[in-house]
Amino acid sequence: MNELKPNAGANKRRKIVGRGTSSGHGKTSGRGGKGQTARNGGNIPARFEGGQWPLYRRIPKRGFQNLFRVEYTPVNIMHLARTVAAGKLPDAAVDLTSLKKAGLLPKSAAAWKLLGKTDGKSLALSGKKIVVHAVSEAARKLAEAAGATVEVIESKPKALKTK
Repeated sequence: MNELKPNAGANKRRKIVGRGTSSGHGKTSGRGGKGQTARNGGNIPARFEGGQWPLYRRIPKRGFQNLFRVEYTPVNIMHLARTVAAGKLPDAAVDLTSLKKAGLLPKSAAAWKLLGKTDGKSLALSGKKIVVHAVSEAARKLAEAAGATVEVIESKPKALKTK
């Protein structure tokens, strides 16, 4: 243990400033001349252009941010049927909370949409009540053909949600 040493160049000595002109870092202590950058706490943000009208204010704004947009997390009916067949959704109702518990949706999901992508195999959804925020027509037809009922509920947009 007494022979251990750090690698060469691993421990660098701190620059000592303000100890006279002969030290090489005296007088202005490596800060250059006078002005804002020579002062303590005198950092200028990268976007600052010396008082000139800044670029981010010269360029016009583009696009539109819809406050009432609802982000749906997609779930394919094929994955839903596989999860039911695996026994991860034992309840008769398939909703947002049960899908989160089963691991089919992330915990951050606020609304979900059922999509009709399948691999051609038969779907085992008989007796299930699927409570969904949005559903495609193909998914609705496949779910009802498999013996499930689909109920669409309204989802609140982010702007209207209360915390």
